[in-house]
Amino acid sequence: MELPPSAQALLEAIQHNMSIADISREQHQLINGSPESFIAALPIGLSLSKTFDERQEVLFVDYFSQMANDLRIYSRSNDVSEIINIANEILTNALELDDTQINLVLTREIIRCMKHLKLHVDDAIIMKVRERSQQPITKQQEQLAQDPEKVTEHLIADLNKFGVDTGLAFCQFVGGELIFFTEQEVQGLLTMISHQPWSIDALLLLSLNADPKIANTAASVLSSLPAKRWESLGQRQYLTLIQRFGHDSVKNHLPAWQKSAMQYGKQTEQHQVTELCLSYPDGNHAILFNGLLINPTTKHAHVFGGVFRLGFGLVDSYFDANPVDTVQYKKMTAEMDSTVEAIQCDPGILRHILCWALDEQHEAFEPDTLHMLALFPSQWTEPQPFSLDNLASTCNFPGEHPDVIARGHLSSKLLVNIPLVETWTIAESIDPALETIRKVRNRYYLEHPEPYIKALALSGLITHYSKQESTPFSPSNLFIFAAAYALQAPDRMRKTFPLFDQLTELSIQQQAEYHPMAHGPQEIERPQGIVLHIELDNSRPKIWRRFTISNALPFIALHDYIQAIMGWEHQHLAMFITPLGHIDLDDESDTQAAYLPIGAVLQDPGDTIAYVYDFGDDWRHTITLEKLNTRNYTQPKVTAGNGTCPPEDCGGIDRYKDLLKLSRRALLSDGEREILDLFNMQNWDAKYFDKNEVNQRLKEEVPPIFD
Repeated sequence: MELPPSAQALLEAIQHNMSIADISREQHQLINGSPESFIAALPIGLSLSKTFDERQEVLFVDYFSQMANDLRIYSRSNDVSEIINIANEILTNALELDDTQINLVLTREIIRCMKHLKLHVDDAIIMKVRERSQQPITKQQEQLAQDPEKVTEHLIADLNKFGVDTGLAFCQFVGGELIFFTEQEVQGLLTMISHQPWSIDALLLLSLNADPKIANTAASVLSSLPAKRWESLGQRQYLTLIQRFGHDSVKNHLPAWQKSAMQYGKQTEQHQVTELCLSYPDGNHAILFNGLLINPTTKHAHVFGGVFRLGFGLVDSYFDANPVDTVQYKKMTAEMDSTVEAIQCDPGILRHILCWALDEQHEAFEPDTLHMLALFPSQWTEPQPFSLDNLASTCNFPGEHPDVIARGHLSSKLLVNIPLVETWTIAESIDPALETIRKVRNRYYLEHPEPYIKALALSGLITHYSKQESTPFSPSNLFIFAAAYALQAPDRMRKTFPLFDQLTELSIQQQAEYHPMAHGPQEIERPQGIVLHIELDNSRPKIWRRFTISNALPFIALHDYIQAIMGWEHQHLAMFITPLGHIDLDDESDTQAAYLPIGAVLQDPGDTIAYVYDFGDDWRHTITLEKLNTRNYTQPKVTAGNGTCPPEDCGGIDRYKDLLKLSRRALLSDGEREILDLFNMQNWDAKYFDKNEVNQRLKEEVPPIFD
């Protein structure tokens, strides 16, 4: 049976021992391009042959974990119940096969991964895997089971063998396996370890487990212990986390626990964050943080980090219990900086980031995340909803004011230099049916400003706390917060917002790069001259030109000629919209379709294409093939036309019409004169056109294409 393309690509990557980091962007898109690829991957892991080595099994787990994580993220804004139901059906059917047809090791890993990422797995499936994975009980084990003390002794010996000597280490050691335990078995295991000096911490952490069965069992065992056992409590802050994030059934135990902790627990010094760096890892409104935490008692340094994604909270985090030195940390930071630009920040920013992230948290925490949070000051982990006013005040910004909003609109163009903006392009999301650049900008940016308001506030916060020296091109947090307030204003749709104009321009350009035309360079068998008519859409008075050109000319050259013919000045990006697809253009375009001959698209009189210049102002032109000549024309020539080309950067066709009205008025204010002076429109003749001037410009500015 032929595999789906995504499954075939995954299997080939595993067969060739290619890690996720080794595959190309195209391969990654094929393997993990949609939620359905998660379903396609399941049969591969369930039936992966024993001829594959352990390395290849690990590779599958890596790929599948990423697919499952992407599905988890996708599920936050989409219904994935059908996909999860299909996955459970596949698992159920696979477990009907015999041991020669199913890879039980990878089946356990698939289920563990899904449960870890809060993707539902039927209890019947978990129990079936548990039954099939159980080894026959030996006679020695039968004898051992008769003596509970011996069982406990052997268990503790095994834990010591694997270096389990803290509550966190125990939770990390058993966490993935507890899903295969019955409630009675969980209780038995936790009772056996309850006499260990680290058991109080372990039971508190397990009381925060996402599975109520595990959390309630841990809470029950903990409450059965004598109060004096709380003298071994290592992290009092676990209790605060239970108060904030625990199950309601677990919180019922809190008063007694807090009393025991106050009576017997030791006060611990606060850990200190001494180093912190941030970066922008991707285009999903996320920041990666990485820091160094000092234990005040041991003076050991530990690395911690995480990813805060706006709207979703802490989507990833980690704490390394192994001590490191500052040299190791700086080396890690340098490696991080080589991949994504790292911004050194004052650790105080973490208070604002964590409180904000925890308020938006959608998912339960892993033990190492809980332990990391417990080491920070209590006020750093108290959930607080996003407030632009509060964050602006933290950064000494004056707040909402008419002058501030006006400044935010005008200065937003400066923000293109901040790293965060580079992650805001939307090339792969754009609906190709949208007819104009302006519609793209409005639908994807101005109609949904909330994520960008939050992202700007986050960027302003980082700029305020950054330890790095600013450059002349680095906007201050004043400009950043001003833009956030401008986007929050109710009349944002009626005003220009240069930052979004630039982002739309970049997104359209990237879209052409991601989805280039399939047609490459071609040759016209019999080159001939064609008469083209180009008109600036919605212009009044009409701005148009008629010119003769060779149909063998490539689109990249037609772009240069249009700039000269219309009167534009090559200051912005441009593209052609054709029946064959979009053709990305700039002065150094390497898009293959840019070298497609005009005659491959414009073949018969009446054929039309669009030419768009400056994606922000959105100067849209319609080009029509009017006539086919019998002989070729090696030098383009304008034969007729009308209207002066609008000034560059004047705001688009509607804004140009407003300027025309202003230029015709006899009485002007000083401000109105300044506006006309800015665009050199003091004595503007909107109908002026001289074809001789244009033809001379063609000869002087555009090099000949043919010898």
